Amino acid sequence: MIRKLITVLCTAAVACIATTAYAADTEVVEAFGCNFNDGKTMADLDSAVAYYTAERSKVPAPALQKMVSRVWSPMTGTVPVDFVWFNSNMTYTEWGQIQDAMTASTVGAAIQARFDAAVTCPASSLWASETLHNTLDKKPFVDDGRVVVESFRCQLNPGKTIADTDAAIAAWKPVFAKAVAATGASTFVARRIPLVSGTGFDLTYLAVWDDATSYAKTNEAFMADPDNAKSGALFGAAHRCETALFNSRTVVPPPN
Repeated sequence: MIRKLITVLCTAAVACIATTAYAADTEVVEAFGCNFNDGKTMADLDSAVAYYTAERSKVPAPALQKMVSRVWSPMTGTVPVDFVWFNSNMTYTEWGQIQDAMTASTVGAAIQARFDAAVTCPASSLWASETLHNTLDKKPFVDDGRVVVESFRCQLNPGKTIADTDAAIAAWKPVFAKAVAATGASTFVARRIPLVSGTGFDLTYLAVWDDATSYAKTNEAFMADPDNAKSGALFGAAHRCETALFNSRTVVPPPN
């Protein structure tokens, strides 16, 4: 799970990449959709994580030592896997360095074997992450502990591009910011565009909330605002999305 990435050429997502410039310091997120092997549970995954955190300093990759990992467990919605694993807190270049170091290391192979014994991850992807809104007083997915995540996995409608989602986001931002201010919630929202993806989705959005109450209260305020109609129409014209809620927890924290 730490280094195995299914390399699948994107379909509609190729157009997304062509319209976006990715610098060497682009923040990227690696994602894996995983199922427990027969007889295995979250306790077995946690055991593999413990081995990884104890051994990763032996892999000669400075970026690996700062990489943060999280597990998303389904809360509500149709989710075809037992959990989603994310690696973050790295740039595009650092991700490549981690892959090379893990592949060349016997310690890396031993770490991977621990994960392979516990879980199988049929879907994986690598995403460039763009922040759309952030009122958190901490770095999301690094030191935010347990949170609730609202997830949108989207496919562009025929003839639509990322530029069409840009227009929807521009209309959405002020209305969403007003709802957040009215409820006093802290949240982080991002759009992620695939660099390499085997998921079948052209882009995703996510919103991080302290808890389910903050999520529900703020979305209620947003939906009650008549000004949200414009962004809703633009989003609907640009793409169709599947939604789900997850409980998210840090399993590999940043170094002290």
